[in-house]
Amino acid sequence: MANFVNRERELVALDRAVGVQPGLAVVSGRRRVGKTALLDRFADGRRAVFLPGTRAPVAEALRRLEERLRTVAPPAPGDLLDLGRLESWDAALGYLLARSRDEPLLVVLDEFPYLCEAEPSLPSTLQARWDHRGDARLSLVIAGSHVGLMEQLVAADAPLFGRADAHLRLAPFSWREAGLLTGGGDPAAWLEAAVTVGGMPRYLRLWDHRHDALTNLADLLDGPGAPLGDEGTVVLQELTPGSAAARVLEVVALGATTFTAVRERVGLAPATTSEALALLESLGLLDRTTPVGEDPRRTKRVRYAVRDPFLRLWLGVVLPHRDAFELGRGAAVLAAAREQIAASQQQAFAAVVRDWLGEREQATCGPWWATGDGRGVDALALRGTTAAAAAAAPWATGVDGAAQTARVRAVLAAAPYGPPDRVDVVARDGQGVLRPADLYA
Repeated sequence: MANFVNRERELVALDRAVGVQPGLAVVSGRRRVGKTALLDRFADGRRAVFLPGTRAPVAEALRRLEERLRTVAPPAPGDLLDLGRLESWDAALGYLLARSRDEPLLVVLDEFPYLCEAEPSLPSTLQARWDHRGDARLSLVIAGSHVGLMEQLVAADAPLFGRADAHLRLAPFSWREAGLLTGGGDPAAWLEAAVTVGGMPRYLRLWDHRHDALTNLADLLDGPGAPLGDEGTVVLQELTPGSAAARVLEVVALGATTFTAVRERVGLAPATTSEALALLESLGLLDRTTPVGEDPRRTKRVRYAVRDPFLRLWLGVVLPHRDAFELGRGAAVLAAAREQIAASQQQAFAAVVRDWLGEREQATCGPWWATGDGRGVDALALRGTTAAAAAAAPWATGVDGAAQTARVRAVLAAAPYGPPDRVDVVARDGQGVLRPADLYA
């Protein structure tokens, strides 16, 4: 609890949905994104039952729920728990509704898909009980890390469709918030952490702002028991090992960025490749990027990238050399992969600059590249069909701002949006550039 930071908007949304009055909320988000910490903070000070998610038989899950419920709301004389036990989910939900008629009760079912694995009829049972809850003052939050399954729970043909008062899709922290978790340093250190390991709270908390990226990565990944050594396998639990989606994700991390390159590298049929790419995009594991200003549904100019910087590095650098990292020889692998790590940081930094430029200009912002040679600019802000501003984003030192500006203007001469009024160059350091501190100003 003491380490909880930010998430004010999410707490407000939960309070509006299930705090001020009874309701049902769905909370989804990848592992490590901070769902449990958020829900623990929300439940603090309330009459609440928090059931952690584990893969357990129905009887064991109900026993754990009963144990926590007895502590928060001791059985009343003659009621179900005074005379017996919770024998089914239907009985448990009925009891929760009954115990919340006189006093509000918050129930959090974490990793709800695990409960559904053991009891597939649970969503339907919940729907039937929820639709006939009457004047019960029960607030229910169901949460899960399997983003795909959580989306299915509230899909149009699912039992819980239309029942949730809120669906919070919890995202990683943004680069703007990295300093809240790195424990010190300056904007350059915050940004280095964000572009190297992304926005997962745990990753940022483990980052040591006193050291550079390679040192931090070695500390986090190298050797038996390394804090994040097996993290990629945790993240990928939504994917079946060896499946088309798992293979596609790996080759994208290794540099296959176009549909043709992905299909050729994995040797799949076009339809299977498309399905795998669409699945990975829906799970938030892949980004599908098109040039700003073009219809993303129609353009053939599409690039794919692993969304999370840490996962990108784990798949591209750690996974191919697992033996070396497990033996404590990963520092040498990381040193040899400097260019690959720098390319990943560059990719993340360009996204940071697009976010910054789009907000500053209050305009649509994205990358743009030419059809022929593929030369492009990191960030182009558009108002309608007119270029408002552009930016180059080299994650480097000693950058020549004037040369970068000239390059951006030359590339955009081929764009149909006209020359931008302003071109910025954002870099770690250089002449005539904006630096990390300028982004946080």
